[in-house]
Amino acid sequence: MPEQYDPRTTPWSFDDDDFHELESPREQIEFLLRYAVLAPSGHNQQPWSFQITQQGVEVFADYTRRLPVIDPANREMTMSLGAAIANLRVAAAHFGFESTLLFHGGDGTGAVATIALRETSCPDAGMKGLFSAIKRRHTNRTPFDGQSVEPEALATLLDLVDRYPETFHVVFRQDKQRAADLIAFADQLLMADDVYRRELAACVHPANGADDGLAADTLGIPAPLGGAASFVLRHFDLGALQARQDRDLTMSATALLIVTADDDSISLLQAGEALEYLLLTITQAGLQYSFLNAPIQRADLRDRVEMLAGSKRRAQLIVRIGHGQAVTRPSPRRPLEAVVV
Repeated sequence: MPEQYDPRTTPWSFDDDDFHELESPREQIEFLLRYAVLAPSGHNQQPWSFQITQQGVEVFADYTRRLPVIDPANREMTMSLGAAIANLRVAAAHFGFESTLLFHGGDGTGAVATIALRETSCPDAGMKGLFSAIKRRHTNRTPFDGQSVEPEALATLLDLVDRYPETFHVVFRQDKQRAADLIAFADQLLMADDVYRRELAACVHPANGADDGLAADTLGIPAPLGGAASFVLRHFDLGALQARQDRDLTMSATALLIVTADDDSISLLQAGEALEYLLLTITQAGLQYSFLNAPIQRADLRDRVEMLAGSKRRAQLIVRIGHGQAVTRPSPRRPLEAVVV
C-alpha cells in the first residue's frame, strides 16, 4: 500500500539515488522536476506548471495562483518561476545534464521558458556544487543571532554578488536602522488595509493539511493557535505587532541584500534564477535567510528601497541573512502530478 502523501515531508524526503534506477528520459525529467518544485515562491503559492517535451521542459505560469492584491503586477510570481528553473538546472547538472535556457517572457498563455536538456560528461561545476542545498534550503522567519559571517562563507557570498552586480545590492551597516524603520512603516500601512489582510489570511493555514500557502508554525504561531491565525489576520489590524516583529528581524540580521531588476517578465525570470542561486549558496554556507518585502509591496515606498540599494533598477525583494536555528519542518508542496501537464 503506498504511503500517504504528506505535503510537509513527502516532497522533501525522496532518495536522490532513485534517479539511477530510471530508464526512460521522461521518468528522468519527472525526477528532476521534484527538485524544481522545492523552489521558494511568493507566499508559497507555487505558481508553476511544467510540460515535458522531447528536448526537455517547458515552464508555464499558473495564473490561477496569483495574488492580485499582494502582487498585482505578478513580479514575485514571475521570480518564483525563475527560482524553479534554477533548481531544475542545478539538479540536471548534478545528474549529468547540460541545460540550455531560453526565456520567452510569456503573455499569460504560452510557456515563459524552455529548458533543453542533454547528457554530458562535463556538467556545469558551479551548478552541480549547489545540489546538496536544494532540500536543505528553507525560508527562516525566526530571529537571527546577529553574529558575523565566517570569512570563507562571506567570501563565497560576495563572489556571487559580484557575479550579479546589477541584481544584488548590499545594504550598508549604517543604513540598517533606516531599512528596519522603512519595513516597519510599510507593515503598518499594509496591515491597515482590509483587502490586503483578507488575501494574506487566505494564504495562511494550520500546521498540517494544506499543500500550499504559509503554514502557521512557519510564521512563529504556536500550533494550538494555528487554526485561528487566518481568522485573526482577516479581522484584526496587527500592523503594530507585525512592525515590531519585522523591525527586530531586520536588526538581528547579519546582512541585508536588496534584489533589483527591471519589471519586464524576462528580467524578473532572470532575477528569480539568480536569487535561487544566492539562496542555495547561503544554505551551503550554513546560514539562514528570509524576506522582508513590505516596502516593495507599497508603490509609494518602493523608490525608497531603491535609494537604499543605490540602484537605478526597480527593487524587487529584500533578503536578510544571518545565523539562526535551522528550520525543522519545511513548507508544504503540492504533489508533482498536480504541476506536470
